[in-house]
Amino acid sequence: MRKRIFWNIFLSSLIAALLLGGVILLAQYRSFENLVFSELAAENDYIKSGLTATKDESAFFAGLPSKDRVTLIDSDGTVLFDTSSDVTTLENHASRPEIVSAHQNGIGTSSRYSETQLMKNYYYARLLPDGRVLRVASSQKSVLGMLGAMVPTMLLVLLAIIVISAFFARYAAKTIVQPINALNLEDPLGNVTYDELAPLLTNMEHQRREIISRMAALSEKQREFTAVTENMREGFILLDSGERMLAINGSAAHIFGVESKSVVGSHVLMLSRSVALQQALEQAKVSGSGQATLTRGASTYQVLASQVTDQQSPAGTVVLVLDISDRVAAEQMRREFSANVSHELKTPLTSILGYAEIMRDGVAKQEDTKRFAGKIYAEAAQLMSLIEDIIRLSQLDEKTSLPEMVTVDLKAICEDVCQRLQPQAEKAGVTLNAHCAPANVRGIPKVLEEIVQNLVDNAIKYNTSNGSVGVTLKREGSRIELGVSDTGIGIPEEHLSRVFERFYRVDRSRNKQIGGTGLGLSIVKHSAETMDATVQLQSKLGIGTTITVSFPAID
Repeated sequence: MRKRIFWNIFLSSLIAALLLGGVILLAQYRSFENLVFSELAAENDYIKSGLTATKDESAFFAGLPSKDRVTLIDSDGTVLFDTSSDVTTLENHASRPEIVSAHQNGIGTSSRYSETQLMKNYYYARLLPDGRVLRVASSQKSVLGMLGAMVPTMLLVLLAIIVISAFFARYAAKTIVQPINALNLEDPLGNVTYDELAPLLTNMEHQRREIISRMAALSEKQREFTAVTENMREGFILLDSGERMLAINGSAAHIFGVESKSVVGSHVLMLSRSVALQQALEQAKVSGSGQATLTRGASTYQVLASQVTDQQSPAGTVVLVLDISDRVAAEQMRREFSANVSHELKTPLTSILGYAEIMRDGVAKQEDTKRFAGKIYAEAAQLMSLIEDIIRLSQLDEKTSLPEMVTVDLKAICEDVCQRLQPQAEKAGVTLNAHCAPANVRGIPKVLEEIVQNLVDNAIKYNTSNGSVGVTLKREGSRIELGVSDTGIGIPEEHLSRVFERFYRVDRSRNKQIGGTGLGLSIVKHSAETMDATVQLQSKLGIGTTITVSFPAID
């Protein structure tokens, strides 16, 4: 803007100066012409007076001191005398403008331009009483001739004009632009400047307020968007039409092991070059949406890609990454559980069918019938116990058919269970001790009883002869800890992480001798989880096992 103002002022000043100089030059030239004609008229009068008074015209003309050309022309246009040329070589002057005008008006003037010599001839003619015409002529430089002579001076003047114009234009541009550059755009209406800028400043104030309002709205939407995406457990990635990442939340960054800020603007394949991700994106391009399963380490994710369109043209893609590891593990657990249930049910049913078939066909002797019936009863009882445990696990999984939790005296339950299992411990040659401090927890009495029952029962079953089982109940800070320890066979370290799985047995041959469904510890774990309790296991092979269940204390 400053340059434009400078050049506009500079050129305007220069053109104005040149035009003014030209006008002055022309005016001076016009004045000069009038002066020339005045001088010629005076000289003509002088010569006329002398000519009238003399008797020898030839001598008179020969003695004229005039530097100008003097011509005497007869009434028929014949040149009688000329101070600068031989009259015999001159043509008739009757048609010359100044001669014609002199015959008509008594006085005639004219001027003629010589392009070759850049000179201009001025003629002044006067009609004499005898009909002849006296003409005085003067040659002067034309405008172009004068300009040619004045070139050096004019160049100096032109240079001075350019310098002065440039200086003035620079100063004027700086003066004009300075108030504009000093405008406070944060407060347009508070500026003191040109009145012509008032409409602009008013519009700027309106625009400023509109921008502030829109920026506040955009910031709020951005804050809401960030709050939503950053608090999502699911990974969220927003791609543009070129599959470059416009946004990625913390969950997605954690899943792919990157920093959110460092990958924004990069291609999505910078996150992962997995076939699953590319497959979901390709499906989204073709059909508008796509999905695939992505495996990273021990985790499994479902990738959902949806194309975003703007007026029927693709504008980008939204990618959601859902952690389905628990669901996959649950599906796997269900499949294993179904297989285990089928196997565990098949074994007693096969035994029952075998004994029943022998009895049906009359193959069994009379004295064996009672023994076979006892076998059938034992297998059926085992089958019923297994079914009851499965139903209990199903109830714990779905949290259905469970009564509301109440305040329970856990010490009383522990002592009651120990008293009930004392005969079983004595039969196994195991000493059962209970050291329980008063403790109340919030839970379901029946479920708490099952927890204690399963733990103490397992401690007795998997113990050694002359071994011991200890049941402790104490408060540790804000927790109530129930501990059941034994001096039994212990659990190998490689099995510790799996003993709470359904139907998992460390030693299947020993379990077969001892009995049980293989669901006891699974029931303990699920029962504890329903009451916000945690289960910890410590065991050493050949030394013993300690299981601790920690409940939230009631203040």
